[in-house]
Amino acid sequence: MSQEPPSSSSLSDRRQFFENAGLVAVASTLCSVPEPVYAASSAADPLIADLKASRAKMEPIPRLLSNGEWDAVRTILKTTPVNQLWNLGDSQNTLLKLAKITGDFELIELKDELGISLQICDQLTYDNAFVYFQPGNGKVKIKEPTDLAIKAMAQIDQAIALASGN
Repeated sequence: MSQEPPSSSSLSDRRQFFENAGLVAVASTLCSVPEPVYAASSAADPLIADLKASRAKMEPIPRLLSNGEWDAVRTILKTTPVNQLWNLGDSQNTLLKLAKITGDFELIELKDELGISLQICDQLTYDNAFVYFQPGNGKVKIKEPTDLAIKAMAQIDQAIALASGN
């Protein structure tokens, strides 16, 4: 079984193919250059606005806790945009979306820390609503959830600064 040597026209066709392939590779490389930073910034703007709105909605929580308004606190924590920071999963988490857009992976660590602060604040507030109905000498906790709410607001401020590039 012998093969014939390639003809000059088939060599020319192969050369042309590889030259064209080289142009396609260069063109695809040029087209896949990452978006400029300003594009990421504009995509991050609505998410940063959500963070600012979350921060503003959380402002009354310390006062509400000191007044024993447990349901009002939990309503704030469980409604948009605050709930997107801890209660709806990663697919809706504002900080995770910002981390993907900006490439700042400190936001992922902050997402976890903020989620814990908000979750425990919610749990302690929930417990306060039922302490009077439990057997024994239960104690209402105001300091702990207040401290966690203040910590969460500081974490949101830190996230805003990171996402804004400050």
